[in-house]
Amino acid sequence: MTGKTFKFVSGLLLLHLFFITLSSSAYAAEAAPVASESSSTFLGIPFPIALIICVAILFLLIGRVISLRSAVKSTEKGSEGKQLTGLALKWHYIKSTINPIFIVLAILTILTGFTFVDWYNRAQDLGTQVGYAPEQPIKFNHKIHAGQYGIQCQYCHTGVEKSKQANIPSVNICMNCHKAIKSGPQYGSEELAKLEAAYKNNTPIRWVRVHNLPDHVYFNHAQHVVAGKVKCEQCHGKVQEMERVVQASTLEMGWCINCHREAHIDSDNAYYTSTYDFVKKHKTYTVAQMGGLECAKCHY
Repeated sequence: MTGKTFKFVSGLLLLHLFFITLSSSAYAAEAAPVASESSSTFLGIPFPIALIICVAILFLLIGRVISLRSAVKSTEKGSEGKQLTGLALKWHYIKSTINPIFIVLAILTILTGFTFVDWYNRAQDLGTQVGYAPEQPIKFNHKIHAGQYGIQCQYCHTGVEKSKQANIPSVNICMNCHKAIKSGPQYGSEELAKLEAAYKNNTPIRWVRVHNLPDHVYFNHAQHVVAGKVKCEQCHGKVQEMERVVQASTLEMGWCINCHREAHIDSDNAYYTSTYDFVKKHKTYTVAQMGGLECAKCHY
């Protein structure tokens, strides 16, 4: 392999690694607001460490090739006709059996494969971050509110029975109780002072969303809660036992489809009994049998 070809292929390898680094860094920057507490990884390895490993391997390979080429050049110049030994013999074997260009291209292919696998894994993690529990601007303990005092979900999340969104409670809803309750059993008055300041300054609290779905997915809370009579904990877990809300379910498409296959419709629902005569006779239809697996139900 000539010196120009070697430099070209080495430069190509470096350029490829640079673009991998750039794309992964861009992804990490975009993903940070969604999951600020989860660090960027490459194939399960923290990204900075993975980058150092890749660069070290790259330069080791380049250094190895350079040393072998230097050894064979000095041998060819100073000892022509003599039997090759050591590094010169190794390089002679490699040069005569394997084209170094193909070796570098193989490395490029492997790196590209690893990159696509990593991108695929990252894409799968969007919205399916089981165990995701971000820190909130005000430490709110659901175990005390929903568990100890038995406050219903619908009192704070007012839209859950009326609209697509369950709604995050406004400051006014919080102050319905906390105008009188100035100190909590766990954090005292420190966290409630933040709530009172937001109320006085007429400033909304920037709660961090825990459960996220892709933009191309349609999900209606009212349809599931009212028509389907799905309990909150069926999707969100036992929130009444959580100090900080954690994503308990995957929220993946397969998870939703399995539920539609197993869940039976409410045969007493006036919509089904007035629209479909056969429901009155059998009353054992699943959501899937009533069109719950049609793509346009969730993607349109």
